[in-house]
Amino acid sequence: MRIFQWLLILVCVAHTLVAQPSRGAKAKRSSSVAPASTTILARIGPEVVTYEDIETTYLRNANRPHKSLMDMPRDTVLEFLRLYTNYRLKVLDAIARGYDKDSAVLSEVAANRRLVAETFLYEKRIVEPNVEQALQRRAYELKPAVIVITIPQGDNADTTAAYAKAMACLRLVQSGASFEQVARDSSDDKETARNGGVLPYITALSGVIRPLEDAAYALEPGQVYPHPVRARFVYVLVKLLDKRPREMVRVRHILLVPQQGEDSLAVERRADSLLHALQGAPVERFAEAARQLSSDKSSAAGGGLLGNGAFYCRSLGFESDNRRLLPQFEDVLFSLRDGQVGIARTVYGVHIIRRDSTKPYNPDDERDAVRRLYRRYNFEDDKRAFLDAEKKRAGWSLRENVFAALLAAVNPAKSTRDSAWDAGIGNNLRTEVLYSFGSRGGMTVGAFIDSLKKHRQPYTLNRQGMEAAINKLTDPMIITELTATLEQQYPQFARLVREFRDGILLFKVEDQEVWSKLKFDTALARAYYDTTASRYKTELAYDVSEIYVFSDSVAKELAEKAKQTRTQSEFEALAAQYTQRAGYREKKGHWGKQTVKSSALAKLVAAHEPEEGKVIGPLSFENGYSIVRVNAIYPPRQKTFEEAIPDIASAVQEIKQRQLTEQWLEQLKKKFPVRYEMATINKLFRR
Repeated sequence: MRIFQWLLILVCVAHTLVAQPSRGAKAKRSSSVAPASTTILARIGPEVVTYEDIETTYLRNANRPHKSLMDMPRDTVLEFLRLYTNYRLKVLDAIARGYDKDSAVLSEVAANRRLVAETFLYEKRIVEPNVEQALQRRAYELKPAVIVITIPQGDNADTTAAYAKAMACLRLVQSGASFEQVARDSSDDKETARNGGVLPYITALSGVIRPLEDAAYALEPGQVYPHPVRARFVYVLVKLLDKRPREMVRVRHILLVPQQGEDSLAVERRADSLLHALQGAPVERFAEAARQLSSDKSSAAGGGLLGNGAFYCRSLGFESDNRRLLPQFEDVLFSLRDGQVGIARTVYGVHIIRRDSTKPYNPDDERDAVRRLYRRYNFEDDKRAFLDAEKKRAGWSLRENVFAALLAAVNPAKSTRDSAWDAGIGNNLRTEVLYSFGSRGGMTVGAFIDSLKKHRQPYTLNRQGMEAAINKLTDPMIITELTATLEQQYPQFARLVREFRDGILLFKVEDQEVWSKLKFDTALARAYYDTTASRYKTELAYDVSEIYVFSDSVAKELAEKAKQTRTQSEFEALAAQYTQRAGYREKKGHWGKQTVKSSALAKLVAAHEPEEGKVIGPLSFENGYSIVRVNAIYPPRQKTFEEAIPDIASAVQEIKQRQLTEQWLEQLKKKFPVRYEMATINKLFRR
């Protein structure tokens, strides 16, 4: 793999003129000023309900059409507040019953806390700060140049020569030599060396390796990073050539190529003439010219718009697919102001370019995408560095000489899956302390071996595998310490744990007060049926008998005979003798009562003007032919109470549930009086 691919996971410089759907319009921002988070909206017994309580709960509901509680009308807020009040009343009842002290509840809350605490810790200490840093960096685009020195690979590889070469190149540059010339002469990556080490514009999380991005953002234009940057396979010397605010532009073009019998000079004359004609012209005129004259048929129909109107920037390309324009095209585009036209020449032909508009950078538009990119590319490395730093702060120390002796005593080609992997480790080494961990004590080599055998998770017997095994044992200790005080550090986490606990309490108390009492109430069902009986009708149905055969000629003969029968029994005598449907000869072809809704045969009959006693067919049906006698017709009628029970059961249960809940809430409101601060609510929310 070429080194350049390690420096840039970026540029898909394939076709330059690429379609991309534009992003949706930004959500409207609230024009109202939110009150203090502690503003009281309601009082429920010993509790107060604040603006923050309601807005936090409201915003968590993804189906809400607004982005702020302040955008909601007063009546909607009141309804939401009443629902929240009912929820809190039930939780208060559960607490009054002592359910919050129940050992099963405490155990479940503790288990859930362990699950979410680690994720929350990483989010606050690692993800959020790094995402914010990336969003700040993305306000700018950088053009770096690099000199790349390859590092020999392997556990025992000597990297001193590579480092010496990197330092020699750095000293040359620092003493005044041209960075670009040193890159051409000395860089081990020939692809970038040919261009003097110059890379395309980059921004945060645009695909360059992390150490290069960090170094570039630490520089100002013209500066060289003061020491070689170490990456996985290379040392990199970095110079920053340019830094500018990131512009996102919408662009149109008209592509001109030689027509039949036309030389390049003729194309140039045509381009100059068109450029002159379009200078200062409105966008509609440019778009019409593109539709008529552009040889790029993929964009011509859209008036020359590239990327289907998506915005473009130098460091990321078009918004959705990140494809890039050719440098010659890009240079002209960004030399223009909005509404200006220019000319560029590429391998595709001559381009008349119009810069339509510029979109200012808004970090909120990119926050979700940056978070996903960060988690995909950088999070695991940062998590490892974070845990290592925290363990070191807490007094963790690996005894390198003992660790080296352990590695020398095992076969690096094997893993701990091998039953005798530790056979070469002597007793003296087993008694040595492998690592210490401050006041938490340490672990001997022997105890480490016993732990690996106990947990049976396979690790390779090299440095990387053994470090992973040590981390597996020690990471949980520091994570437990770091998450012990999350509630005190982050009110958001305290709320998260409390809401989980309250959810368990709610389930437990509702089960006792509602669900366990929710039996089918026949009297309630009868009363409900009496007021809604007209809604429930039986389905249109037919009692039918059938003669089924596979041959159309036989079907026609049998149909003649069947139509001469006068009674159901006469028809069924024929069916008993001739029908070929499996299992129906014994039934004399009798299907019985069939509804149009559930029976394909009844549906077929309904389409042929059925009458009682009428013989229909032959009809093509189920890979054969059916002759059908309509024995009886059952038109829709009102269902009896017993027949309607399956239809009304759900509604009756819902009514019963509502009754039980309302009765319970009325009792709770006497125990925990509810008061809404209507003066505050009326002042805050529009009617």
